[in-house]
Amino acid sequence: MVQALSRRVDISTVGLLSGRLWGHLEPADGSLGLNHQLLLWERKPEPWHRWRSLQKLRAFYLEEVKRHGVRDVLLVRNLSNVVYNYFVRWLRRQSRRPIIVTVLADSGLGQPVSTLRRWRYKIKPMQVLEETAVNWYDACMGFGIDSRRHFEPRGVPWLWMPAAYNFYFEPPPAAEKEGPIQFGYFGGLAEAIGVLSMIRAFLSSEISGSLRVCGFGGLTNTIKKLAAENPNLHFDGVKSQTECLAWAQQMDVLVNPRLPFAGWDNSFPSKLFEYAMTGKAILSTRVCGVDRVLQDDGLYIDDCENLEDSVRRQFQTVSAMSRAELRKRGFAIRQRILNEYNWDAQAGRMVQFLEGLIESGKFKGPAVWRS
Repeated sequence: MVQALSRRVDISTVGLLSGRLWGHLEPADGSLGLNHQLLLWERKPEPWHRWRSLQKLRAFYLEEVKRHGVRDVLLVRNLSNVVYNYFVRWLRRQSRRPIIVTVLADSGLGQPVSTLRRWRYKIKPMQVLEETAVNWYDACMGFGIDSRRHFEPRGVPWLWMPAAYNFYFEPPPAAEKEGPIQFGYFGGLAEAIGVLSMIRAFLSSEISGSLRVCGFGGLTNTIKKLAAENPNLHFDGVKSQTECLAWAQQMDVLVNPRLPFAGWDNSFPSKLFEYAMTGKAILSTRVCGVDRVLQDDGLYIDDCENLEDSVRRQFQTVSAMSRAELRKRGFAIRQRILNEYNWDAQAGRMVQFLEGLIESGKFKGPAVWRS
């Protein structure tokens, strides 16, 4: 995302990395995107290092303003970073400041917060709840379509921007196949994302095709056991991202059983873009705006309240479809992702949104977007 934006606007970045990486990324931080102008660390004891990081970030910002003037826009990824939130609160008190926009990719915003946690955050230094911090931002670019409910009712500008594919994959020419339709899944192996319900639905569907699974997670041993007991279920272990896309070529349909799980409604399942790159048909729930991306070419699991029954019915329905129809859908999805959901296209939408904020004159930042 940042690289695509840098081709359109003048941009610099600050990163805050986990203490687990301390000593392993120097002298270069090895981060994706642009080289950070300032690199901060989340280390123990957290209150001390967060306070130090905040002071470094404020000093860096003031020096940047002294040298280059006030930037037009500040983008902050997510609301969970305490240092960034405290910086934003300080920045709002300045006489001249940029427009402050959260890029909400993963967030627990909207989840219930226990009374104990609320009290703990009140007495613990350098802590802030996301439901408090969200009020310090002027606008939002959200990956999950449901994140709009936290902004638009308050009159806060919001843009749906469900990310993009991160790498290109050219599937080989589809070989002519006969026999039953083959299904596949790759990704995390956790019931929170509906994987076990998908497998049970397949095994009870009594269709003649197979379901192949690869990935890693808490259900690994359970899936291995089920695969050993059922000849139509295959567990192929862990594979790299590139290997997964090549592995998927033996399938006709890839399945995304993701549930509308609390906290994930503010994100978008990036797996969909990887699935799309394979050129295969996609059977998915509609969560987080998936149906807006796949449109009429997607195959959908509509009843998440009764996921297992809904997936079973769809396995039976899709297994009766022709391979020609499934290939047509897979090809159309891949072309749409390549054309509309690449980072350059998304960066164009982001810049248009940000220019609109600046031109509206509703914020305290300067009135020109330097492109």
